[in-house]
Amino acid sequence: MSLNFSEADWENIFQEGVNNLCELIRFKTVNPPGNEKPAAEWLAEILSKNGIEPKVIESAPGRANVLARLKGSGEKAPILLDGHLDVVSAEPESEWTHPPFSGKIADGYIWGRGALDMKQIVIQNLCAVLALKRSGIKLKRDLIFAGVADEEAGCKYGAEFLVENHPDLVRAEYGIGEIGGFCMEMSGKRIYPVEVAEKGVCWIRIKSKGEPGHGSIPSPESSVIKLADAIKKLGTQKLPYHLTPPVKEFISRLAESLGGVKGFMLKRLLNSWLADFIIDRVLPDKRLARSFWAMLHNTVNPTVVSAGEKTNVVPAEASVEVDGRLLPGQTPENLLAEVKEIIGEGYELAFIKRMPAASQDPNDPILKIFEKHIKQYDPEAIVVPNLIPGFTDGSHYSRLGIKYFGFSPLKLKPGESFQQLFHGFNERISIDGYKFGLRIFIETIAELVTEF
Repeated sequence: MSLNFSEADWENIFQEGVNNLCELIRFKTVNPPGNEKPAAEWLAEILSKNGIEPKVIESAPGRANVLARLKGSGEKAPILLDGHLDVVSAEPESEWTHPPFSGKIADGYIWGRGALDMKQIVIQNLCAVLALKRSGIKLKRDLIFAGVADEEAGCKYGAEFLVENHPDLVRAEYGIGEIGGFCMEMSGKRIYPVEVAEKGVCWIRIKSKGEPGHGSIPSPESSVIKLADAIKKLGTQKLPYHLTPPVKEFISRLAESLGGVKGFMLKRLLNSWLADFIIDRVLPDKRLARSFWAMLHNTVNPTVVSAGEKTNVVPAEASVEVDGRLLPGQTPENLLAEVKEIIGEGYELAFIKRMPAASQDPNDPILKIFEKHIKQYDPEAIVVPNLIPGFTDGSHYSRLGIKYFGFSPLKLKPGESFQQLFHGFNERISIDGYKFGLRIFIETIAELVTEF
């Protein structure tokens, strides 16, 4: 399969992609409140001008999703290209080198909130749909474009709403979204992780009770003291080790590719007796160590503490909200039991929010397609399946049986950290790295909808 684009055609695609990404960043879609509707309508206008009929669907006032379908023969089930339009806060904006909603081009980068998470992928998806439309090639599969709301706050007004209210508009065999395909360097080798699994969400409220009283009288059994003890235990004691198939595949392939001492030590992470010691004491990169920890354990992070209202009154109740994340195969009840084992008796625990983990086959044949196209432009690339510690729209699409993978190729410059730029101040994307990934992505999607 060939798109038969000249180098001049590709340059036009790249320039259109860069211009559209800059423009999309300028829509201030910070969630909350989101206000994705103007961005969705802008995307719909572009699709319409190119002969593709869009649908803009509001799930609540101002919370809009834009959908479009490039029709194929129907010989095979559709491919869904998913991206969310909302972004996290950019405050304080004074910390930014360039204003976060300027979409400014400077020093070879596009700057702004959403440059990585994930307006660049929305535009990548748009470029793929437009390129295939303009090429005139015959598709075996429908190609669905989805620009959705509310991923950053749990997907209620975006993917979750579409799955529950408009499933036929998004139903597909495969879904392709964020957190995968970017390049990272380890031991001088370029690794391209592809997301095949994501952890579930299990937010918990832990409440303690004690005798109320006057603040002038010591109260060692107060609700606040008891809660502080629970919080300290959650921060210092370890939840149990769990090895899942996607993580086993990731670590095994990574260790084999790196070889040497580093590969030998990584393989030891597959041993429940050695893994925690290696993560705590051996891995020199603490950011990397924390990532491996999250891949091999359910996790809990105390985030919101609530107690009294007056300084001189000992409150009868105190509570903490805990951000819990579940590995595939684990249930909210499993996590609750692990938390109770750590903090002990004397607390009330309740669920706040639950979302199941999602996991695909780490040996699905689609990964071979991803790998082939990355290696066409980076022959030394090492492509590995990966589990991400957060959640994406994929957790909801998976409920429809959609096999959801994170694949948005991007080459980072040496020393750049995807994790640090993601949600960070001065979020930005290299124009050269974006162009590199855009061509790979479009050619990959073309093969998936015509030959795969």
